Amino acid sequence: MGNVQASSSLPPMPPSTLPVPGTPQKILPEIVVKNPGCVEDIHKKCKDVFPISFDGLRLVINKGLSNHFYVSHSLLIGTSSQNSSYKFGSTFVGTNQIEAGEYSPLLIGDIDPRGNISTNLIVYPTNKIKIRVGSQFQEFKTANFQVSADYKTERSTSTVCLANPDFLNNSGSYITQSLYALNNSTSVGYELQHHRGPHIPGGSMTIFGLLGKYIYDEATTISSTVNNVSLQCCYHFKASEQLQFAVDLEANLIQRDVNATFGYAAQIPKSDISIKGSIDRKWNISMALEKRLNPMPFTFALSTNFCPLKHSLKMGCGFVVG
Repeated sequence: MGNVQASSSLPPMPPSTLPVPGTPQKILPEIVVKNPGCVEDIHKKCKDVFPISFDGLRLVINKGLSNHFYVSHSLLIGTSSQNSSYKFGSTFVGTNQIEAGEYSPLLIGDIDPRGNISTNLIVYPTNKIKIRVGSQFQEFKTANFQVSADYKTERSTSTVCLANPDFLNNSGSYITQSLYALNNSTSVGYELQHHRGPHIPGGSMTIFGLLGKYIYDEATTISSTVNNVSLQCCYHFKASEQLQFAVDLEANLIQRDVNATFGYAAQIPKSDISIKGSIDRKWNISMALEKRLNPMPFTFALSTNFCPLKHSLKMGCGFVVG
């Protein structure tokens, strides 16, 4: 009888944590961290908001000869002969699609009546390696040459760039960059630049910088780059599908010069009109308007750049076909 009372005073057994046979278990979705892109595009969202102004009359004609080959004519008539130019361009798009909007190989080039040539080649040896080669020739002499290679992983992009390398004369610029995604919101990276040349005091200069990008709620993007020479901070806010705002803060730490630029981009619904504007601390006011003339493949553009401190006003009118 005493044994029965002792056993009844024991605490109850804890509930079993083992799954009941036949009961479906919830599987948490795996979080996939996306590639943050390359360092060159870290401020791209902010920069795309600001208008690109031009002066004079501009005519651009684009013509597709096939699905892979395009040609263009660009004519600019400025206030003087020095500001006037004509360029004939061509673009070849390969058949190997790496991702959305990325094809390999991609070859872009243009030439003007003075013999100035500009070429850009983009090729993907593999899906993770991207090689870019750019060159400029003025009066049939090499004015600029640059080659870079990007290596992409699931969470990072590393870049090595050589600009105007001349090992015999000990000159050129050598750059290495990397951007790593901690998660889908935060990315950090570094940039190391080494410049050599007779015009540089001491013959060489090395710049090391840190950079980062933060994305909040897919609408706000904050990016920053800082080194021992300059500082740049960018803020981009997408208020809606038709309205965007951006702020760009740049500081030269050597000259102690600071400039801040505010910009906006707006699209008027059902009218095919897009407007971009900006104003900076030095009172440079710019605005650009584009109107798509549907159903015809024409685009009408207006550009204005005004600075009251310099008593300067520049206006442009453009027409794009194709």
